[in-house]
Order: sequence, then structure tokens, then C-alpha cells
Amino acid sequence: MARVWVTVCLPAEAAGDIEGALAEALAPFYLDTSDNPVDRGMWDARHISGGSDGMGFAVAPGHMGDPRLIHDDPGYDGSPRPNVPGVCAGGPRALLNFSQPNLAHERAVAASWDLWHSLSALHPPAVPLAVFVDRWRNDPDAFPGDRWGDEMLSAYRAQPLIRAYLDHPFSLNLGYLGFVGPAGPQEHPVIGYDGTRAEYIREFTRQHPPDTDVLTLDGWWLEGGSHAVHASCDPGSCPHDPPKPTVWRGSEAYLADLPGDTILVRLRCHA
Repeated sequence: MARVWVTVCLPAEAAGDIEGALAEALAPFYLDTSDNPVDRGMWDARHISGGSDGMGFAVAPGHMGDPRLIHDDPGYDGSPRPNVPGVCAGGPRALLNFSQPNLAHERAVAASWDLWHSLSALHPPAVPLAVFVDRWRNDPDAFPGDRWGDEMLSAYRAQPLIRAYLDHPFSLNLGYLGFVGPAGPQEHPVIGYDGTRAEYIREFTRQHPPDTDVLTLDGWWLEGGSHAVHASCDPGSCPHDPPKPTVWRGSEAYLADLPGDTILVRLRCHA
């Protein structure tokens, strides 16, 4: 089982009920339905995602506040996941900017920088993570009995500035505070960064746009642009010819050529 990203293409008339249209389009590919062929099962849980972390789409100029733009579903704990400024989880294709392949992630990285510096002006400075790790490893009285570093990491995270930052989706999950192995936990890269904002954005923007699966308007689930499964047919006996995207990797080039009123929705699925 793994995480899968897919971009679902919906007709313009789906605008009034995005969730209903998604449910209908995705139903033939649900993994746990006995009526569906086993080889057509692609997902068993899904969330609209990408607007809060740069895995979605860049918004085209002049459409930043357009109500037709799609936002992420709430987090697992029910917390809201707002769109990064200039980024969304979907909307009509004409409102999305495909001119710069990594623009959505660049804007998300910029938002992570801006969030850190705005919170730093509101909260007392935080003690670096390395200080906590050093105490945990070398001072037996600092965190007694804390074999896995759980109390140490909780103490680090309890600092108001760190908690406010890491709990916000714009931190992009870049700081890893799990099990303390040989390499130790990872401080978020924005913390202690001594370069400029522009340098930070340049260094931490991913090199490639998201390369997602695509569920087409006519019901084909494309995996990597090569393997295609049809919603209405048994995968082993489908008589139809699958679509042939002109460019793959990545899917963004394929999506950019769709009609302007096509509604694109980016989903993070479990499969």
C-alpha cells in the first residue's frame, strides 16, 4: 500500500457539486468494492490536497481570489489547511498557471519562509533542536528514562515559536521530529538559515513539478502516462484504445492542453 497522487479531470458542469462529481468519477476505481475488477482498484482513501503544500497548482495572474479555486480538505484532526498565496488544489484549467513548472512549490517555499519570520516577530526566540539533542544524549539528568527521545522532542516542540510554526501546514513538514537514530532528528531548514529569502527559495524549491496519475474526462486512469485503466471495462478485456498524452513526464504538460473550462482537482490517495 502506498500514497498516490492523482489529478481528476471533471467537466465544467461539475462546478456546482465537486464532491459529488469526484465520487462518481472515482467510484469505478475504488479498491474495496467487490463489483470492481481487482486490477482496476486504485484507491481506498482520498483527500483533496496540494493547495497548502505546493503539490497543487499555481494560480494564474488576476485570479488569486477567484471563488472557483479549490482548497484542501481539512487535516486528519479537522484543522483547516488554507491555500498558500497563489496556490490551489484545483479549479477551472483556465485559472491555473502552467507557464513555470515549479511555480506552485516555489510559492509554497516562500510561504514557509514568510511564516517563520512573521512568527519569529511574535514569539520569544526558540532554543535550537541541537541543544535539546545534546542534553538528551549527554546529560543523564535532563530527560531520565527517555530512551527514544520522545520527552526531549516534546520539550523542544513545546516552545511557542516552534509549536506555532510546525503545527502550521505552510511549514511543509520539512522538520522531522521522529525517532532519534544515528543521524538525529532534523531541524526545519528555515530555522537558523543564514541566507536571503531568495536564496532559501532557490535552494528548497523542488527541481521537478508533481508527476501525478491522471483520471481523464472520459474515464481513463493514466499511471505515469504509460499504463491506462478504463472505468467502464475489465482491465484484461478492454476493447478501447487509451489516450496517448503527448508529453509525460510530466502530467502538467498534458493537463495544460485541456479545454479551459475543464475542472482539475488534485488528490492524495492511499492505495
